[in-house]
Amino acid sequence: MKKTQYETVLAGLRGELALLNDQAITPLERLKRALLLTGDCINEMKNGVLQQGFASMDAEIHFFKFVKPAFYALQIYEVDFYVITANAPVGTSDMLKAYYEQELLYVFRFFRSNAFHYHYFQTGARELDSQYFTREGKSGDIPVLERIDPLPGFSTPLDYLFAKFIAYQRLQDGLLDKLFVLSGTARQAERTGKSAPKLRWTGDTINLVEMAYGIWLTNQINNGQVSVSEITRWLEETFGVHIGDAHRRWQEIAQRKSVSPTKYLDLTIGEINKRLDNERSLSRQKRRIK
Repeated sequence: MKKTQYETVLAGLRGELALLNDQAITPLERLKRALLLTGDCINEMKNGVLQQGFASMDAEIHFFKFVKPAFYALQIYEVDFYVITANAPVGTSDMLKAYYEQELLYVFRFFRSNAFHYHYFQTGARELDSQYFTREGKSGDIPVLERIDPLPGFSTPLDYLFAKFIAYQRLQDGLLDKLFVLSGTARQAERTGKSAPKLRWTGDTINLVEMAYGIWLTNQINNGQVSVSEITRWLEETFGVHIGDAHRRWQEIAQRKSVSPTKYLDLTIGEINKRLDNERSLSRQKRRIK
């Protein structure tokens, strides 16, 4: 499978996992379906690698450094997110806050205990790739604390650890979001020291539905790991409006006859292009004057 094919499969998998958020199923059933989806993709990759191998060492390194960890990270995240959610205490906000803080400290300890390799991951270093991301590679003088080898020929010293780094960064962000919500503090205000201005949407709410589906279908938020309903609720809270059921409103868009289904987005594109044309025209006029 070529690089672009892996990217397509990964995007499709993320989309399928996001769709699970809109289904009326229990958390355990969601986990089962998520593991089935990720497992099928991983098994397909594994069979391809075992049967076809790699055209070069660079191709092998790319696969085990970027491709396989991206898929495994989805699987790791689904399991750990389920465990964290299932074990959250039923009680006061202070109890929940203490619980999420402990989980966050565990993530920090994980990064710290793998500090050398985490730094290698964060900085995009390449010097030791032939040791870390080839099947015949060795971990070297720094021991790798997190390593599994479920099948010879489909593992390298660091591919699983890199997958955990990806998954745990996502868990870290999720836990921080929960803590900021519990403390009544927005993450943006925490970063800037300023409170964001209160803005209200005064256009048609159906335009927000076009935006929500555009954001969702192009995987712009949380790497695609979010449902369209969650995006809609976020837009409702951000702009102080009621949009309603995203799927029902989508039917309104799909059934448009006299206007384009993407009326608002088309208008947006037109206005942006008009402004760009005006700016280019002014720029040409200034050059002539000079």
